[in-house]
Amino acid sequence: MNLYKRRGMIPIPIIIALVIGLIYLAVVFISSSRVSRETLKPFIDAVSGGIKKATAPQVVNPLTGEYVVEDQAKDWINLRPIAVMMNNHIYARPMSGIADADIVYEIVAEGGITRFLGFFLSKSPEKVGTIRSTREYYLVLVKELGDAMLMHIGYSPQALQAIESWPVRSLGRLGLNCDQVLNDPKGENCWRNLKRVESDVPWEHTAYGNIKELRKVGEESGWGGQREIRQWLFKDDAPPPANVAECVIGECRPITVDFWYKGDYTAGFKYDKATNSYLRFTGYTDDTNSELKPTLDENTGEQVKIKNVVVQFVHEEPIAGDEKNRLSYRLEGSGQALVFIDGQVVKSTWNKAGRDERTVFYDLNGQEISFNRGNFWVSVVSDAKIDNVLY
Repeated sequence: MNLYKRRGMIPIPIIIALVIGLIYLAVVFISSSRVSRETLKPFIDAVSGGIKKATAPQVVNPLTGEYVVEDQAKDWINLRPIAVMMNNHIYARPMSGIADADIVYEIVAEGGITRFLGFFLSKSPEKVGTIRSTREYYLVLVKELGDAMLMHIGYSPQALQAIESWPVRSLGRLGLNCDQVLNDPKGENCWRNLKRVESDVPWEHTAYGNIKELRKVGEESGWGGQREIRQWLFKDDAPPPANVAECVIGECRPITVDFWYKGDYTAGFKYDKATNSYLRFTGYTDDTNSELKPTLDENTGEQVKIKNVVVQFVHEEPIAGDEKNRLSYRLEGSGQALVFIDGQVVKSTWNKAGRDERTVFYDLNGQEISFNRGNFWVSVVSDAKIDNVLY
C-alpha cells in the first residue's frame, strides 16, 4: 500500500459514523416537519458532496505534512524534490519563487552572506532564482531529502568532489545553457534575465530556472521516481493561546537572526496571529538597522510567509588551505536548536545520524517535535553565535 495514501486517508470508522449520524438527522427532520424532498434537496446534495469529498483518497506531502486530495497531487506524489541554490545577495533581491518552496534552508556561503537552498515538491514555479553556486554542506541536505535533484550554477572544489563521489543528482553538471539572455523564458530550463543584465546588475545575480522544465531534464537523465523521505511529525493547526501576542512593529520583539553581524543579511520573522504563521524579513530599510525589510517574492509581489521557523545551531569552521576562505558547517551529529511555532519558542535539540539520514528535532524532554502542517524555514547558525538570535 502506498505510504502516503495509508497515512493521509480518513479512517473508515469515522466516515461510517458520520454517514449514520447524517442519515439519522435527516430522518428525524423529515418525520417531524413533513418537509418535502424538493425542499430538502439542497441539503441532501450538500451532505452527499461533503461525504464524497471527505472519502476521496488523500495523500500527505512528505515535506510539509499537508493533506492533499489524490487527484491534486498526481503531478508530484511519485517524484523526488528539486532543490535550487538561491541567491540572497542584495543585488539578487527580490527573489523569485521562494514562497513556493516547501522547505528553505539558509546558511552562510561566505563573508557573512547567506544563501538559500529551496526544496520544491508540491509547487513548480516557472521562474525561480536567482541561482548561484553550491557548497558541500548544502549537499548533505540534498541527500537527506529524497536524494533530490539539485539546480546550481557553479560549486566549490569540495562540492564538486562530493557531487562526483557521493554522488549527487546535479542538474548544474549537465551542461545546461544558462548563459542565454532572455526576456520571455517560458519553455526554457534556465536563462539570464534580460532586464537585470541591461540594468547593470552583476552577471552572477541574473540567472533563473523553470522548475517544470528542469524536472524534465532530470527525468531525461534517468533521475525520475522517488526515494522515501523520513517524515517529521505533524499536528493539526490550532489557534494559539490567547496570551500570545501578534508581533507588530513597536509592540513586541520580532525574531532576528544575525548570522555574523546585524545588517543586510539579518533574517527576521514576525508572528502573524491571524494566520498562525511568520512573516519573513531580510535586512533593514536603512543604515540605522531599526526597521526590518519585508522579504518579497518577485513572482507575486507578496511577502513570504512561513508556518514553521527553525534555528539550528551547528559547528562552523574555515576550510584549511581554501584560497577563498570558504567555510564548513557540521550538519551531522547533534546540537541545539530553537523551534518557533504557534507564536512561541520551543528550546530544542537536533540529531542527524548520518549523511543520508534525516535531521530530527526534539524538545528538552526528548520527545520528537510535532510541527504545524505547512512550509518551513530553517536558519543554520554557528553554535558560537547563539547570542546572535534574539526573540
